[in-house]
Amino acid sequence: MSNSLYRRILGDKLDALPAAMRQFHDSKNGGTARGQFKVTRGSGWFRTGLASLMRLPPSSPDVPLELSVQIDGNRERWIRQFGTHSMKTLQWQAGSLLIEAGGPMRFGFELIADETTIQFKLVRAWFIRIPIPHSLLPQIEAIETACDGGWDAIVQFSLPVVGMLIRYEGRVLVD
Repeated sequence: MSNSLYRRILGDKLDALPAAMRQFHDSKNGGTARGQFKVTRGSGWFRTGLASLMRLPPSSPDVPLELSVQIDGNRERWIRQFGTHSMKTLQWQAGSLLIEAGGPMRFGFELIADETTIQFKLVRAWFIRIPIPHSLLPQIEAIETACDGGWDAIVQFSLPVVGMLIRYEGRVLVD
């Protein structure tokens, strides 16, 4: 495919983003970035255990992030290294959605972009390829907001009834 994954999904909306965000997400060759993040896991043994089972990074008030995106055909492999903890996902397009898979979970996001942000709005999810009913969908808040040389990211993952499993936030600067 000649266009990048995010170009295929966002089209001309990608052009409105500031240079660092646009170039990183529009790269046909992948990319790297670095940052500093605060990682907060939900409290309690059940949430902590579930977050560990899902291989989510541990809590840390200030952890270095190394981000690497590798192109694999029409997919992108995102490797987020929070200190010594690696979190890997695979992203691809399905219709107008960005699909992100990690472990047995798949999430379908509608991407909403303007001049300074990309918001990832969860609209579908699957567990072991079985669709999750809308009433049981996780709540995922994920937004990137432009800053000089990169973006500020906030990601929060919560489950109905269980509550927040993880929130990570920080600044990503493109190499």
